[in-house]
This record gives sequence, structure tokens and C-alpha cells, in this order.
Amino acid sequence: MVAKKYEFVDHTADIAVRAHGCDLDEAFANTATAMFDIITDGASIDTSTEVTVEIEAIDREGLLVQFLSELILIHEVDRLVFTDFEVSISGTGGLKAVCRGETFSQKKHGGGLHVKGVSYHMMEIFDGTAGEPSYVQVLFDV
Repeated sequence: MVAKKYEFVDHTADIAVRAHGCDLDEAFANTATAMFDIITDGASIDTSTEVTVEIEAIDREGLLVQFLSELILIHEVDRLVFTDFEVSISGTGGLKAVCRGETFSQKKHGGGLHVKGVSYHMMEIFDGTAGEPSYVQVLFDV
């Protein structure tokens, strides 16, 4: 596990995040954590509900966008927020994630921003080599 899960990257209009991890699985998980921290303004989230997400895409960039977009959809439709993610990427085109969280409460989680989508703009995916940590950079449309 890396010391710093994510950091914000300067952007004029939207919110850019660089998430770190010992591997891409952890970097993808930390990107999802950052997104829900934006949505809930870092409010505490219990882990009483578990949802499994499975995604397939033609490349890792597509996997990242589809994964985060699926989480936005689940948040919007099922009114869930998540805090704990176990991500497993298989090859370049498959992802399975177990996501733990709870039902969104305006009183408890309502202090953040509405994340409308995920952009390919500014996206970077670095799969660590020779002991270097992995990272993912993504832009959220708010």
C-alpha cells in the first residue's frame, strides 16, 4: 500500500486527480476512492452494502472510464456511495471490483460536488516498473 492514496492536480474548471498504488489494481481503487471523496466531501462512509462490478473494454483507458462511469451510474440510480474497493484487472481488457459502501444520505454525505462524468482528457495510466509505484490520472467533470 502506498502512503498517499491520491492528490489533486491543477485544472481550471473540473477536478483532476492522480491516484497512486503499488500496482494498477490499487491505483484504480484509489481513483474510485477519490471520486467518492469528491462526491461526499470526504464524509465517513460505512461498509454495510457490497456491490460487484465487472467491466470489459478494449484497453486500460477504456476500463478506467467504464469502471468509474459504472460507479457514477450506481450512485445516481441506486443512491449508493462507496469507500472500500477491491479491484482486480485481468490483462488489458477486464476488471472486477468489489465495492463496499452504504446508501447515500444528504445529511451525512451531501457536502460534496456532483460528479457528472469521467474524461479521457489528461488521462494517464502508468503501470509501475522496477519497483516504481503505479499511478492513474483522471479528470472528473463536475
